[in-house]
Amino acid sequence: MTGEWSNLPHDLLSRISSGLGLIDFLSFRGVCKDWRVVSSKVSSEVKQSLGCDPWFLVYEEGEDSHSQCSLLSHQDQLYTINIPELDGATCLASYEGWLLLFRHGSLFFFSPFSRATIELPNCPFAEATDEHVAAFSSPPTSQNCIVAVVNRISDSELELFMLRRGESVWATRCCHGYKFKTMITGLFCEGKEFHFLDLKNGLAIFDSETKEWNKNNYRIRCQRSSRDISASSLRALRYVVHDENVSISTCGTAIPHASVEFDQIVIKSESIEAAKQPESRHLKGVWIQPIYLCVPPGQTW
Repeated sequence: MTGEWSNLPHDLLSRISSGLGLIDFLSFRGVCKDWRVVSSKVSSEVKQSLGCDPWFLVYEEGEDSHSQCSLLSHQDQLYTINIPELDGATCLASYEGWLLLFRHGSLFFFSPFSRATIELPNCPFAEATDEHVAAFSSPPTSQNCIVAVVNRISDSELELFMLRRGESVWATRCCHGYKFKTMITGLFCEGKEFHFLDLKNGLAIFDSETKEWNKNNYRIRCQRSSRDISASSLRALRYVVHDENVSISTCGTAIPHASVEFDQIVIKSESIEAAKQPESRHLKGVWIQPIYLCVPPGQTW
């Protein structure tokens, strides 16, 4: 065979790209403009793994990290990828391959594998702290997407901000009179409720239709999987950095799964301290489903 690889027929290139795994697919897209154009026409459904164990993405906390991130697959394959959008960012939620990020006073959805970005209007807070936890009801490209961010103001007060797709003004609701520890997990349940769980499994429920709090306090089933995900943040961290002198804060996720009660596996957010203090280096970790999400240019909220 003679000629340039870039001159292969588009239908053949399309068949090749559709049969690749996620990482090889990303490499395929980086070969040349022609290959990138062809791969963009491949259905995003080919590149998604809904229901499988998530991958673990680790990145530096500071803005001088040179955008280098480590990505550990559910098969313990380690990759290094460049994601400048994560520099200086805090991940508040992860769901179906999308991350909800806060950076420099702005909130935006981000797909690490396709690099798609969707900005949210009028961020209602100036900085994100460890007390901020978020969840969203569906992918941000869905007309029905709802975003909710909760902030624990004190031991007895929660503040929630909620926004529906197409809106520009955030609704605000406060919850008073119940004792809560640091909030660690948020998820959308029952087609209308946002559930926020704290360190002691205290649960606050917000109804997106009535815009009212329904306080409760019970244990929910978290971190169920075909293997022990509850202990794997630390295992994954050690595997990625080979250093015990590292602390990490992780953002969990909810994974659609037909065989699990409530149809979701929940991986809680965690904070893992380094073996040695205070010389430790701090990293951020995100549990994310390995999905390539193709979004039309100029997609807005």
